Amino acid sequence: MNDDRTRINRRNIICAVLCVLVAAALGILFYTNQQKEKAQTAALESLQEEVEPYESELRELQAELDDLKNDVSYSSEDASIMVGFVLSDASDVSYIKEKAKTYQFSPVIVIDCTMGMEEIEEIIKAADGDWEIMLYASNYSESVNEDVLSVLSYMESAEKKDTGILFLRADYSSESNIELLAEDGFLGYTSYHEESPASGQTDTGMVYFDYSYLTSSGTGVTSRLYSLYNSKSSMIVTFDMASINSGSLSETYVDGLLENMQYYTEYDDCSFSTVADVVQELSQINSVEADNQAAYEKQSEEIQKRIDELEDIIAGIYEKWDMEE
Repeated sequence: MNDDRTRINRRNIICAVLCVLVAAALGILFYTNQQKEKAQTAALESLQEEVEPYESELRELQAELDDLKNDVSYSSEDASIMVGFVLSDASDVSYIKEKAKTYQFSPVIVIDCTMGMEEIEEIIKAADGDWEIMLYASNYSESVNEDVLSVLSYMESAEKKDTGILFLRADYSSESNIELLAEDGFLGYTSYHEESPASGQTDTGMVYFDYSYLTSSGTGVTSRLYSLYNSKSSMIVTFDMASINSGSLSETYVDGLLENMQYYTEYDDCSFSTVADVVQELSQINSVEADNQAAYEKQSEEIQKRIDELEDIIAGIYEKWDMEE
């Protein structure tokens, strides 16, 4: 019986020793892992401290590069409204004088080149010398272009200056017609954008701005004026004098619309403008964007070179850390 107890005691002692050894081994393993994790954390923190200045500079350079790219595009900061009148004959001039005086705008006389040359000459003679003259052809085409050239020739002989912009209706603004205008020496044309008025310059250098041509009351030009102001674009609002004379465009409507335009021009970033001023501003778009693009390419090349250097430095630091691991 004593032998049995002795065996049991030995077994218990052995189990206790084994438990102690296992506990010690686990403790050593836990301690080793904990130390290893601390070392890894310290190494990672050291790595981040070493990399941070380079990554911070990299972020700043990439943000600078994005800003430079965004600055390439150029657009006007102001909205411009021009007021035009398509005349039926020279007697309309007195009506336009009254409106221009009341609402303080400089009118644009829009002349239909398909009218008789005698009527056109009378209109040009009756118009004030400082009023701008814009030519118009409702059904512009290569054949009608001959009429346009005839009027241009007369204006030159009469020492009257054309705006250089043809009032071109949207249905006739084909690529071939616009090329024809460029061949005639025109600086640009009017265009129409349904969603929101737009203005600018084509890749070929032709300027364009939006129009609204009013022949009856109740059109949606009021909402277009709102869009014009928000988009900081340029638009000519053109009244058809034949429609005013017939009553299709009521006097109440005309005055209400002119008051609405005058309301917008009371803001610092919107004004009644002349065609000449708008053309000058729009003509700058391509040249300004070209200068911006050149500046962007020069600066971006230098910035990109530094970005590549930083990326190599950062990659080298991470590679060194991986090798140590």
